[in-house]
Order: sequence, then structure tokens, then C-alpha cells
Amino acid sequence: MIRSRTYFSPLLCFCIASVFFFSSCSTKKNTWTRRVYHDLTAHYNVYWNGMDQMRQGLKEFESNTKDNYALVLPVYYFGDKTTNSKITQSADIAIKKCTKTIQKHSMFFNNKEYNHWVDDAYMLIGKSYFYKQDFPMARRTFEFVIKTFNDNPVKYEAMMWQALSNMQLGDFNRAEPMLDMVQNMIKQGKAPEKYEEMMALTYANFYILQKNYPPAIEFLDRALEIGPKRYMKTRCLFILGQIYQKTGQLDVASNYYKMVIKRNASFEMEFNSKINLALCYMGQSGNRDYIVKKLKKMLKDEKNKDYCDQIYYALARVALKDADTAAATAYLTKSVASSKQNNYQKAISALDLADILFAHKNYKLAQAYYDSTLQFLPKDFPNYKELSKKTSTLTDLVSYLTLIEREDSLQRLAGMPEGKRNSVIDGIIAKLIEEEIKKQKEEQERQENLALFGQSKGQTPGGPGSPQSGASAGSWYFYNAAAMSNGFSTFARKWGRRKLEDNWFLANKAIVAEVPETTEGDTSTMASPGDTTKGKKAGPKSRNPKERGFYMQDIPLTPAMMKLSNDTIIQAYYNLGFVYVEGLNDYEHAIDAFQTLNTRFPENKYMVPSYYELYILYKTLENQPESNNYKNIILTRYPETDFAKLLVNPDYYKEAQSKRKEVMSLYDDTYKAFTNQQYYMVINNADVALAKYPGDTALIPRFEYLKALSIGKIEVVDSLVTGMQRIIAKYPKSPVKPLAQKVLDYLNNQRNSKGEKIVTDSTVLPEPVTKLYSFNPNSIHFFVLIADNNRTDINALKIKIADFNQKYFSVDNLQVNSLLLDGNQEMITVNNFESDLKAMNYYLAIQNNPYVFTKLETTGGYSDFVISSDNYPIFYRSKDIKLYQKFFEKNYPIKK
Repeated sequence: MIRSRTYFSPLLCFCIASVFFFSSCSTKKNTWTRRVYHDLTAHYNVYWNGMDQMRQGLKEFESNTKDNYALVLPVYYFGDKTTNSKITQSADIAIKKCTKTIQKHSMFFNNKEYNHWVDDAYMLIGKSYFYKQDFPMARRTFEFVIKTFNDNPVKYEAMMWQALSNMQLGDFNRAEPMLDMVQNMIKQGKAPEKYEEMMALTYANFYILQKNYPPAIEFLDRALEIGPKRYMKTRCLFILGQIYQKTGQLDVASNYYKMVIKRNASFEMEFNSKINLALCYMGQSGNRDYIVKKLKKMLKDEKNKDYCDQIYYALARVALKDADTAAATAYLTKSVASSKQNNYQKAISALDLADILFAHKNYKLAQAYYDSTLQFLPKDFPNYKELSKKTSTLTDLVSYLTLIEREDSLQRLAGMPEGKRNSVIDGIIAKLIEEEIKKQKEEQERQENLALFGQSKGQTPGGPGSPQSGASAGSWYFYNAAAMSNGFSTFARKWGRRKLEDNWFLANKAIVAEVPETTEGDTSTMASPGDTTKGKKAGPKSRNPKERGFYMQDIPLTPAMMKLSNDTIIQAYYNLGFVYVEGLNDYEHAIDAFQTLNTRFPENKYMVPSYYELYILYKTLENQPESNNYKNIILTRYPETDFAKLLVNPDYYKEAQSKRKEVMSLYDDTYKAFTNQQYYMVINNADVALAKYPGDTALIPRFEYLKALSIGKIEVVDSLVTGMQRIIAKYPKSPVKPLAQKVLDYLNNQRNSKGEKIVTDSTVLPEPVTKLYSFNPNSIHFFVLIADNNRTDINALKIKIADFNQKYFSVDNLQVNSLLLDGNQEMITVNNFESDLKAMNYYLAIQNNPYVFTKLETTGGYSDFVISSDNYPIFYRSKDIKLYQKFFEKNYPIKK
């Protein structure tokens, strides 16, 4: 008898495995098999792929991120949106994978998650958002983890990441309680000790980001006691060295820097440790020669060629400690020139150099270096706004100085014999051609080097500026963002900020050359001829800098052109004096500017105001004899001027302002009466104004204009004609003259059926020039100033208007805005005014303010008016300034 054998067929095994597999796929039931299956699948399939992607992204991010060693390093540096573009791709993949992990493998029963990898998936989602710089989403994700996994230790890690998110958002008040809570839980043994290192490092980062450095020391020391990984330990040692150096404990700082150097740190960290160590030695022992020798030795090391800017900066610090500003200036100049990659170092070197030059009143060079500083300095740098304002002031100063130099050069050329003048111009042209040939040869050589070696002369393969740097070899320049950025920086360093136009390489398109006996200074930034050609003989202008005509067109060879040139110099000197006084508090240079103005141009239009400024300046400098001298000149030669009256009566302007308010109030009442057709009241108010305020040259013509219109309404038309004729004859320079002339022109064109010039209806006045706009005096109104941005610095003009508002209309909370109107025309608006009367009060006040309009009147090409909020969008669409000006003159009479 044969014994039968029991066995499992392959088909049976497959069926059993299939039953087990399909029974485990569902997440609807909480069984052991399902938990095991979804744990394994979530971990080794989806979550692991997402985590691997994130690791790769972080590795690449860390290799490409550079620290700013000029500042105290943060414990954690997470880059910014410009440096995190590559990690964003990895983060997106990680979010996608982790979301899939949660959707397909989460087993949530009775308020408890049974899949051990779901909490990790949520954490990875939060970290991915964090590295993407989407800190609000990261914060919300970590908050969800804290609430959902309250019984899981992972909540403590989430709390620290939430604190980091708040810190990156600048919300330190919300970050601190989280860190305090984690710290207390660790001390009480309720949180795992493995989180203590991260807690200490995060707390240290919390204080460093707020620039409150001493409290960070305790947490950095605690982190070092716990024993972080090698990279983080080295970083903490370096940060401690920086903090102790910043707080003046140089011996302690030196010890930390020595430890960093011994730990085989990254080249940049080791290099900066050596630089800082040298500066600490200088502060401790004062062994200047040893420090200088050591730093100069570092300059010769080939490895440090990309860091020469920092070495020169350190040498400048040594020189400044010795009060050797000449050496410091030389080292800082080299630091700026040698800075190729570290824009922050370039900025602080340029800033220190600019400060030295400014202190020595070398304003031209100071302006150039302040301007370079602002190009590279981050906007969160301390005192950035003050630096920007100082740079703007110096830019105005340099523009006036170069304008004077330019006009003086042109006048010297005009005074030369024709042969000598042509010889000078031919020399300029020859020099320009020589420079072009030189540049062509340099470019040809560069192209040959690129063709032969794939790099420019002096570059190392793959180094900064090489074709392979930042992109694969052979990539077209305009597809290579790094190459384009480097090209832009190189261009800006060499040429500065240039407008895209013909002959862009010429800073001055007219006469920018060495003229015999010219005043010393850089004339490469002379103003363009467009600033000073108003009133000159019109004609075709040469645009070719290789032709004599290009330079001859602005030389003042006629009396009219010479007068215009002198007027330009007068205005520049006067403005220059105020820049010295108000912008720089440099009274000596201000005195020199005003005195030079009056010496060169006796009886100029600013003679009396400049005398008054000299009186004030000498009084401020406590030079009483000179102050009294100018006071006596004003009182004896110009007794009827406001300045003389102010010298006699210090309250003159207060009283005048009070009287001005009275007459303005009376005028507002008169204008209201006119709009309400109360013509007898208009006539009465005008008579009162003529009797009480005869000296108000601004408003009296307006009173008379309203009076004439009112008489025309209630009497015969001849009275209206007579009134308008009297206004034209009596006030030839008043803004009411063209209005009166328009009324006369209209009346003169009226004829009866026989063709005779006659007007039978005295109430008929000119029809509105356009039906496009509507007049609503009670609507919100704006003041509008339109200027050519090629002739006018719009930002400087806005600042002047804002200053005017703060000084005279501070309680009205006026806003100053601007936008491009059309082509080169910029439209500045001041809003909001509750009615046309308030808007027109502002209009009259600002028109009489020389601080705002002096420069505009010099350059020309501007328009100003008041407009209602209803008409504003209509005007912006039509952009027809002349058309609206006609409506404005018609509906806002006298106020123009």
C-alpha cells in the first residue's frame, strides 16, 4: 500500500497570498495585517522616495549657498527665494509623495493614527514648504501636526520648526513661547532629550536674528556640550568667535577662531577666521607691523585671490586704528576695485570709503562711492534710508558743480579765437577715436581668447566670469542667467547706470573734454545739452560726436546764448548754496557758493536772498562783524524788500502769513459769491481787498478779474470790455492776463446780423472748450504736476513736495503719488482735497514756493492744475493736457 503525501500546490500558495494581500490593502479596518502592510508600503515606497528627493535638494542647496561673513552668521541659514529655486523642485516632489502617503496609507481610528509614517509625512510636508520659503504654509502644517499628534513626541520637533517659521517671518513674539515650552518640557523629562540640541541651536538663532548676541552664547555653549555634528560644531565655534569679537572680548574670540582653524573648516570659514584673528590680535596687543605683514602675506597667496577685497578691508581697519586716513583710503579703494563676487563686502568697503571722503568734504568722490554702495547694499541695512537721502543730496550737489564746470568750459571755448577753438575740438575728437580703436582691439583680443581657450585672458576654467561658470559649456549667453547677471555687474562697474540710447558710452553728449584752464574736477558727468538749450537758436543738431558741429552747437557764441549760459550758472550757484546749507550743514562751502555768485554776477536776481543767507550763515558761525555787514547792506540798499522787513521785525513773516490767511479767506468767500451769482457781494469784497491788501500782488489781480466779470454781468458789455482792458494793462505778468485776453477775444468776435462787432447779451460768456469734463466743486480734488522725467529728477521732486506738505499742510494727511502718463511725462498727484476751494488753496500756496518750483522753472516743460476725482480717469485716458488746461482755466477762474 502506497502512503499518500500531503503537499501545497503553487496555485494554492498564490491564492492564500492573494487573499492576504487584498485583505490588507484597505484602510477601512484596523487589523494587524492592514497596519503592517500600510506601514511597510508607506515607508519604503512613497515616503522614502519623497525623503530621498528632499535629501538631494538639501545637498545641492547647501553646496550652492554662501554665508555673509561680514555679519554674525545665523546658526541656520535657509537662503532666500533667489537661492532656493533648485530646492523648490525637490520640495514639490516631496510634498506630492507625502500627500500620496497620507491619502493612501493613513489609518486613523478613534482619534489615533496607527500608521507610524503619517506623522513623518506631515513633518516632511511642513519642511518642504519651509525650504520653499512658503513660511505661512509651513507654519500651518506644523500647527496641524502639534494639534493632531498631541500624544506623539514628534509634536516637540514640530513646535521648534513652527518657531523657525515664525522667526523667518519676523514674528519673534510668537516664536519665543514655543521655544520656552519645549525647553521646559525637556527639563521636566516630558520631551525626549534628543530634541535638546535642536532647541538650543534654535534658541541661539532666535537671538542672533534679532542682533541680540550676548544671550545666544549660553545656548551655543549648551549645544556644544551636547555635541552636534562636525559641521554644526565648527559653525557654532565661529559664531561664538564673532559674538565675542563684536562685544570686545578679543582674547576669548581669538581662542574660538584658533579652534575653527584647527578643525579643517571650509576654506571660506578658515579664511575669515584668519582675518578676524588678525583683527583681534591688533585690538589686543597693538602689534601693528606683525598684523600688516601677516595680512600682506595672505594677499600673495594664490588661494586668496578671490578674497583680496576682505584682506584690503582688514588692512584699512588697521590703518584707521592708526588714524592714517590716507592709507585707509588707498586700501578701501583697492578693496572696492578687487571685489568681484562679494557684493556685500564691496558695499561696506565703498561705504567706509565714502564716509572718509565725505568727512574730508571731497563730495564728488563721496557721491560716487555712496552711489556704488546703494547698488549693492541690502535695503534692510541699518540707516539705509539716511544713506539714500545723503546720496540723493550729494547727487544734486555734483549735478550743480558739473553744470557750472560745463558752462564755464563752454564759455572759455567761446572766448577763444576760432582756430584755437577748432584745435581743441579736433583734439577731443582724436581722443575719442583713439579710445574707440583701443576698445575694439580689446574686444577682438577677448573674442580670440574665447575662441582659442574658451575663456578670457586671466580667467581660470570654470572660474567666475568664464563661459562654464554657472552653466554648462556652450550654453548661449542669453539663456544663461548666471552669465547675464555677471555681465550686467561687469557693465555697471565699468560704465555705471546708462540709458539705452545712441552714443551711450558718452556721459555727456556735448562738450565733455579737457578745455584749457578748466577748473579741476571730473567732467565726465556733465549735464547734457538738453538742460541748457532753452532759448537757443533752433536748427538741426549733430548727433555724431566725431563731427565739430556736435560740440559747436552748445558753445555760447551769441549774446543771447551767453546770457542763457550765465543764467544757468547763477541758478546753479544759488541752488548749490542751499544744498550745502540744508543738505550737508557745510556752512563754509555755502558761504563760498553765495559769495562767488555775487562776485561773478553783481546785481543778479538772487542778490538779496543770497545776502540774507550770508547774514544767517555768519550769524550761525558767530562771526558777528560779517553778519552785521550783510545786514547793513540789505537795510541800506534794499529797504523795501521782505528780507529788510524781516531784519527789522523778526515776526514779519508770521504777521504776513496771518494777513495772507485773511485775504485768502476773503477771496474764497468772493469766489463762492461769484459761483452763486451774488455779483454785488463780489464787487464789494473786491473793493475791500483793494483797500485793505493793496500789496498782495498774487490775489489783487484775481479780485479785480472777478469784479470785472461781475460788473459785466450786471451792466452793459462795454463795462466788461473796459474792465478786462484795464486788467491786461495793469497786470501784464499776472496769470489773469491770458484769461482776460480770452474774454476780450470772445467779445471781439461777436457780431450782429449785419456783421457788426457787437454783443447784445452781456451774460453771454465763452462756451466751455469741451463737453468732455464736468465741473463739481464739492467732489474730491487732486493737485496734479506733470513733468518731463528726462529733464527733472521725479523722485527728488516728490521729496520736495512731501517736505512742503509736511511743513505747511501736515494736518491734512496728504499723499504724494506718481505714475507714467505718456512717453517721458511723469504725473505726480497730491490727494485728497475735500473741495475745489481747498485744492485751489493748496495750488496757490505751492506755486509760490521756490523750494518746489525753482528747478522746474529752470528746466521748463511742466504743467500743473487741480482736477476732480470724476475728471481724473477721463484725463488719464485722453492724456490731452492742453484740452484739460482749457477746461481748468474756464471752470477754476483766477486760480490758475
